[in-house]
Amino acid sequence: MPRVDFEVKSDDGIQAFWIAVGKKDVPLVNGKGSIDLEAGKKHTLVWWFAGDEGDAISITGTQGQATVVEVKESKIPKGETEGAGKKKFDL
Repeated sequence: MPRVDFEVKSDDGIQAFWIAVGKKDVPLVNGKGSIDLEAGKKHTLVWWFAGDEGDAISITGTQGQATVVEVKESKIPKGETEGAGKKKFDL
């Protein structure tokens, strides 16, 4: 199974975040973590984060030098203190 490395970057107002691929949590230390995923399948990246309205996170998943999934910006909506999303990708 190929290893995918994830990196989460966040605005200063972000207080917490979590990511998973399908039912597998990605263990993050200082915004970085890795998991093994099955090749030749569709996967779903899922994320949640908390902070101030308008604050954002970005997520990049790489396998070797290749980017396999990228969330350039996910923002907390106006009037809210949490944001979340999902994105499908192939491996």
